[in-house]
Amino acid sequence: MNELDLIRSFRADLPAPSAAATARAERAWRRPQRRARMRRLLTPPQRGARGFMTPRNAAALAAVLAVAGAAAFVLPSGEDAGLGAQPASAAGVLRHAAAAQAGGVTRPLRPGEYWYVRRRTTWGTDGVREDWVGVDGRRRWVMPVDGKPGKRSEYRAGPPKHLPFYDGAKFVSYAELLDLPRDTEALYRRLRQAAVDCECGNGLDEETFVIAADLLRDNPIPADLRAAIMRAIALIPGIELLDDQRDVAGRRGVGVAYDAPGRDKLLIFDPRTYELLGDREGDGGSADLESAIVSSIDERP
Repeated sequence: MNELDLIRSFRADLPAPSAAATARAERAWRRPQRRARMRRLLTPPQRGARGFMTPRNAAALAAVLAVAGAAAFVLPSGEDAGLGAQPASAAGVLRHAAAAQAGGVTRPLRPGEYWYVRRRTTWGTDGVREDWVGVDGRRRWVMPVDGKPGKRSEYRAGPPKHLPFYDGAKFVSYAELLDLPRDTEALYRRLRQAAVDCECGNGLDEETFVIAADLLRDNPIPADLRAAIMRAIALIPGIELLDDQRDVAGRRGVGVAYDAPGRDKLLIFDPRTYELLGDREGDGGSADLESAIVSSIDERP
């Protein structure tokens, strides 16, 4: 048996990897720190007189490959088994989430109505806050007071002097916000152009991701537009699937992140329903607990 056949023999009894396992292995291989580690593992400690690997070192290398292959292609079990049925890519999760949009604002707001959201947030204040916003930009906030457990403060604001909503590039009316395209590629081009015009962030792809995430979090947009935004995010180069994440409310989910150092820009989805649970960025984050259309700025669902 030659050296190549010897190496192959160590892998002969391993089952073929699933699509999900292959995707996990590819993501791990792309990470720079993992690639460096694999290079160290695969560097033979010594070579034979003619520069070829000796049988002893070939056997050792084959053993490393077999163990690494088995580890890479075994799907999670136990608590993680619930995530095994997920799509094996960030784009797949986003497409599932787009297809599952049914909650929150299922239709555009009408004059006199408000979008109510109750969320846990660690931005500004750490606690549960409530927000109301109407089609003219009229708003109300109820939020905890830092350092004073049980105490809450309330703020109200009339329609702003500028247009009330932000579409990633400029302030717009509610009607203009609703005019964002539902076609996936057209919306992606629109979001990317907003990133170009912004001239901010650490690159066009990252800023496109941030603009799309802000649209999902901050605006009373109906389900069809939310779905279109999620499909558009799936087109952003560098997005990555991160299993077993938790939102700031402690709920377990699956994350879609922009592949930046630290991976600190993250959308978190329920691993079963694909509902958008919340987002995280750096040390801050928010988790939506309840949202609905109400008929008064003083009404709760």
